[in-house]
Amino acid sequence: MKIISIFSMTALLLVSFLARGEINEVLDPLVISPEQYQLKFENEHVRVVEYEILPGEKEKWHVHPAKVAYVLSGGKLKITTENGESFVADEHEGEVRWLGEVGKHFGENVGSTTIRVIFIEIKNIAQGKMDLNSYLKDATEK
Repeated sequence: MKIISIFSMTALLLVSFLARGEINEVLDPLVISPEQYQLKFENEHVRVVEYEILPGEKEKWHVHPAKVAYVLSGGKLKITTENGESFVADEHEGEVRWLGEVGKHFGENVGSTTIRVIFIEIKNIAQGKMDLNSYLKDATEK
């Protein structure tokens, strides 16, 4: 009886773990909204994403990891959270800010201008040491 319970619990944990991985991919804006999110650069430390939403456009539900946002062109973006609450963010050109992890939400451009933002998503701060020799080699080869 104990063996069956342990097996059931292990199976349940494994299924939960695998499902969580799928949910993350399903809620990744690069996967579900490639027309609005474009990958510009990625390595083991960061992912740089350009976001563009036209006036009147609405996104699909998605999530974001912790990141820095740089607004290339501003506007009014209505954000709706998973619990149904909404607010309007007034994005200003040239604004740079830190944004922590953001849960399930979607945005809608409720203004009259195209909004463009560069997101620098943080993957792993602890391993963020830079290999200066590799950097210099890459820089001189370009």
